[in-house]
Amino acid sequence: MRIHKGLALIVVLWVITLLTIMASSFSLTIQREAAITSGIKEKAVAAALAEAGINYAILMLLAPDKEIRWQAFDSLYEIEYAGKRIRIQIADESGKLNINLATKEQLQQLLSSFAIEEFFADSLSDAIIDWRDKDDMHSLNGAEKQQYAEADLKYEPRNANFKSIEELQMVIGMTSEIYQQMEGMISIYTKNKQINPATATRAMLLTLPDVSTEMADEYLQQRIDNERNGEAVVRPEWFNGSASKSDIYMIISEAMIDENITDKIMAVIKKTRSNNGLPFEIVKWSTDYQIPSLFLPDNDERVVN
Repeated sequence: MRIHKGLALIVVLWVITLLTIMASSFSLTIQREAAITSGIKEKAVAAALAEAGINYAILMLLAPDKEIRWQAFDSLYEIEYAGKRIRIQIADESGKLNINLATKEQLQQLLSSFAIEEFFADSLSDAIIDWRDKDDMHSLNGAEKQQYAEADLKYEPRNANFKSIEELQMVIGMTSEIYQQMEGMISIYTKNKQINPATATRAMLLTLPDVSTEMADEYLQQRIDNERNGEAVVRPEWFNGSASKSDIYMIISEAMIDENITDKIMAVIKKTRSNNGLPFEIVKWSTDYQIPSLFLPDNDERVVN
């Protein structure tokens, strides 16, 4: 009888232990699912706030009052909405290099700024020009139909202007690493053959001939100070070229829920009377634009407002 009672006690303890383990496992699963659901919700909120930032930036760019109108000198603004911080970067596309108009020298200067080998920069710039020119004669180190076929690629150069920035990835010799560095520095939307330093990023300024880091940084600080003081932003004294602003702007909006949860959206808009009657047209919209966070400490001093 005592043996039976002992066995019964062991069974009961075993069942209790098993139920405890199951309950703990179930509780942990619930906690994980709750955390995942919360993360998804917060990410969705961040995405919605980032989109709100784009819309707010458009309103401020088009504001009739010049005193409150936002500028596009690669300008960084910060607003608070629904208790969350949103940083918005606005850059006139004239500060970028138009890959449909760029000369071989300009392309080489841009590529060389990424610290790649001179021969590779030379051959890739030739390949970019061969992609967009109308003939089938390849440049010295470029590539046309024959070279694409020999590389076993199932397509050939367009022999016309690039239709999108992303198309650049199809150029023979282009790598994902180089493209990611170029993406924020090139455009297809403007008509300028030269970049406008008044709207260019630091990285773009450093691609100009004979421009040192000290010259670029001094000018950028002057540009920010002029914006904050409501003064006109002019080209640097050391720039001898001729370039004008455009009516096409890149807007990047990043919303922060907390330090670990942010979301960003990039849009390119054009000032024009669109088919729906609005005074602007969205020509590009991206939710996976790869750039460092606008909330990095290095950007704090760039905030205009």
